[in-house]
Amino acid sequence: MEWGDPKFDESKNPNISHDAYQFGEIRALLGYFLLTVVVVVLLVEAIVWSLPHTISLQRERNWFSFVQTHFDEHKNFQKDEKLQKLANQLAPHMGLPENSITVYYNLDDTPNAFATFGGNIVMYRGLLSRLPNEESVATVLAHEMAHIKHRDPLRAMSRNLLYSMVAAMFGNDTQIQMLANMEGLRYSRELEYAADAAALDATQKHYGNTQGAHDLFAVLTQIEQEYGGNRIAWFSTHPATADRVQQIQQRALQLNYQQHQNVHENLWRK
Repeated sequence: MEWGDPKFDESKNPNISHDAYQFGEIRALLGYFLLTVVVVVLLVEAIVWSLPHTISLQRERNWFSFVQTHFDEHKNFQKDEKLQKLANQLAPHMGLPENSITVYYNLDDTPNAFATFGGNIVMYRGLLSRLPNEESVATVLAHEMAHIKHRDPLRAMSRNLLYSMVAAMFGNDTQIQMLANMEGLRYSRELEYAADAAALDATQKHYGNTQGAHDLFAVLTQIEQEYGGNRIAWFSTHPATADRVQQIQQRALQLNYQQHQNVHENLWRK
């Protein structure tokens, strides 16, 4: 028979403090929580990143055919042959398939433009009528086409949906929803920088210079001032205009892009 010292659970000893055990449990819980958050974030980002590789633009176009139907039936949206022709000319420079982009001209005076599901782009009269030349119009159009190429509408929707589902699992009263929203804003600004770069590249290839981008941002700066001055970029889906200007200037300098006076008339001016 072997004899040994009896083992005693020190956590039950009333003569010593149990704070160390409690601290260890809290630290373990925090570790598991942080690990869960990291795994969830990596999983969401992996799904979003894979979307353009698993869902073709044509399939997306078929899924969201109702978007085009809505635009076709709405009196404020018109198909513009000149805008469509310009998009078709820019598409090869951006690696986009033929007939993958449909452009609509909106009669509203809001200074805006946006890309949405299925390769549909809306250009507003309120913005186009203020641009000084075709090159600046092409920069806006190429920017929105870049969102289509990068599949940003589909990726942003999927990303927001996935993070909202994760936040709902923890309850609406937690801070997770707020953190997800803030992360979504940062992500949106990154997409805008990437679209600006792609638009700059496309207009350089098409026109041989990037003055259109500089003319565009001069107008956007005026519009930003009219609508309340400088915004806090952290709370905006778009970066501050000054930051975007700095980004394109640096890119143009690095790639030795030309910049000279534009010569094409803006056919959409008032």
